[in-house]
Amino acid sequence: MSTHHDPSDKPDSSPVSIPLAIITVGEIGAVIATLDGVGFAPPAPAETWSRAQFGELLDTLTLGRKRTVRIEVRESDGTVFTDIIHAKRLKHGDQEADLMPPTGPHSRRERRRTPPLLLDISGSGFIPGEDITVAIPVTSAEGNATGDARAVVDLSRLLDHATEVMLIGHISGRIVTERLP
Repeated sequence: MSTHHDPSDKPDSSPVSIPLAIITVGEIGAVIATLDGVGFAPPAPAETWSRAQFGELLDTLTLGRKRTVRIEVRESDGTVFTDIIHAKRLKHGDQEADLMPPTGPHSRRERRRTPPLLLDISGSGFIPGEDITVAIPVTSAEGNATGDARAVVDLSRLLDHATEVMLIGHISGRIVTERLP
């Protein structure tokens, strides 16, 4: 006995299309973005995207998490990262406004959490667009006669004994320190 299957009985097997965003990061942190091969410019007045705006760029590409986008990040050193940023799913009966997280003190999470203690540290002399590391030194070390250094870190001292914060430029090598209050 032979069985014949009608192609119309099969579910639609057309390929799924997800928008592709390619984000290319230059050596000093300048970012060029495309969406499905078309240049994706930042909102005015910015002329170009920067690494510091990466979160804003992802939000803009995904329309505030309303659409799923495949992201490909190409670093200046040749490294490539890929990910899929999924759109938030609406539950039955939810409104579009419910996509946005609650803001302000009326949010239950905000009322329970203690306010953060913030320290503003700034410095000059960095190359525009370069990556800056914010560091809390936990110990110091001295270089030996061959230029090598070694440090042993007591993990229990990480935050209890911090006395300063440092900004370190990845390209310029510029270091700015500020004492903690």
